[in-house]
Amino acid sequence: MSNGNASKPAVQYHRAKLWELIAAPACSGNNICMYLCMVYASYVGSAGYGIATALVGVIITATRILDAVTDAAIAYVFEKFPTKYGKCRPFLLIGWGVESLAVFLMYTVGVNHFDGIAGVVMFVLIYIVYIIGYTINNMGGYVMVSVLTNDPKQRPMMSFFNTLYSYGVPVIANNIVIFTMLPRYDNQYNVPMLKEMTTFYIFLALLFCVISVIGIWRSDTAEVWESTKSAGVGKKQEKASLKEMWEVLSKNKDVQRYIVTCATDKFAQTTATQAVILTLLSGVLIGSYQATQVANNYASAVGLVFAFVGGMIIGKIGSKKGTVWFSWVSIGVSVLQLVVCLILGPNGMKQIGDTGSWCFLLWVFCTVGMTASRMLLSVTAMTMRGDVVDGEEYRSGNFMPSVVSGVYSLFDKGMSSICATVAAVAISFVGYANTVPQMGDEVTVPIFVLTLVLSFGLPILGFVCNLLAMKNYTLDVETLSKVQAHNQAKRLENQGKV
Repeated sequence: MSNGNASKPAVQYHRAKLWELIAAPACSGNNICMYLCMVYASYVGSAGYGIATALVGVIITATRILDAVTDAAIAYVFEKFPTKYGKCRPFLLIGWGVESLAVFLMYTVGVNHFDGIAGVVMFVLIYIVYIIGYTINNMGGYVMVSVLTNDPKQRPMMSFFNTLYSYGVPVIANNIVIFTMLPRYDNQYNVPMLKEMTTFYIFLALLFCVISVIGIWRSDTAEVWESTKSAGVGKKQEKASLKEMWEVLSKNKDVQRYIVTCATDKFAQTTATQAVILTLLSGVLIGSYQATQVANNYASAVGLVFAFVGGMIIGKIGSKKGTVWFSWVSIGVSVLQLVVCLILGPNGMKQIGDTGSWCFLLWVFCTVGMTASRMLLSVTAMTMRGDVVDGEEYRSGNFMPSVVSGVYSLFDKGMSSICATVAAVAISFVGYANTVPQMGDEVTVPIFVLTLVLSFGLPILGFVCNLLAMKNYTLDVETLSKVQAHNQAKRLENQGKV
């Protein structure tokens, strides 16, 4: 990369307009709405299909084994998909439709109509439909970052808006659910409440899906996709197969480190935010969904300010250095929050539920710090996704955002599915083998210890993994600039312009 740079033209970045940077990442709002639906699968599985809580977690994990097949198959379809109407837009809309069908079947059509073996079979089939929709939807969203812009200064900004949707949408949605829906059902996550909640999420997801489609419209065209065929050093574009995914994963060290960083964070955070674990923390130990939601509201408002400023900083220092900085911040805040809980003890945590107490104010402070640092890590992760696509083009000569996205998605969904089993099996050891936690349950020491380990201990391990993965990650700001200059020169050379 250091030879012949003087003869190469300056990098001409493909840039997006500001409104596109704001609208296109709205697919994250779509994704989070569907995630919020399925995070309560353990509740509806137990109450609506007669399946033991631990078994629901095992079913979700076992069903996700099919992702290895669906990821490769859908990535291949994406590569071969006709570009007349773009690629991202159809995948976003089709994915929303399939996911919505699965959610509707699970919480409305199938509930209380099946039990025993029939209940297990129906639950599994519906969940498979959801997996297929999730894969289709996310393929369009993951590839979007590589198509919309390759400007290293714009990518963090797009990542910020992605984070805005990822954190802002659930805050707004949870406020509606917790303060308007949940009280009508005596603060219990029962079947009627879940049916109303998921119907609301389906239509909210559609809104964000449409906004995203509008945002990507100008870039997701046949002309843009045809131009990517000249990417690289002239090799024939490879099929998005499991073999190709394995080649990228095994040979591209930066992709490996990107996967480790994202997957460990995803595993820790998704486990901590499983519905049963959140209920143990907010409903059982603290004893107030409303108090914790108020803390989350403050945290999200302040955190978004930090994420915006941090996004500009990341644009200058790069995703590698940003990941290291904000992982250390996350470790510090997590340790502080864990210490606060240990000092209060199993029964003392209910003081946090008193919104006028010092305990509540301290909890708000910790929640603000944790939310802000996680938002910043989300910004670095999305920025890094576009960077490793550029790095793979430099390494192999092929522009393959769908293959890189397929590799990430495989690990992403694998981690997500394991989380359900970890949470479901874990709570079975503290008294919830055939039931699920609900607000007002008795506080015990095992419940206290388990909740702290999964809510704070596990995320700390994830942040440590980030630091280890970034030690040998090569795509810092300087290297990435050389990579993109090399890629552009090769594209122009293949087009006969140099």
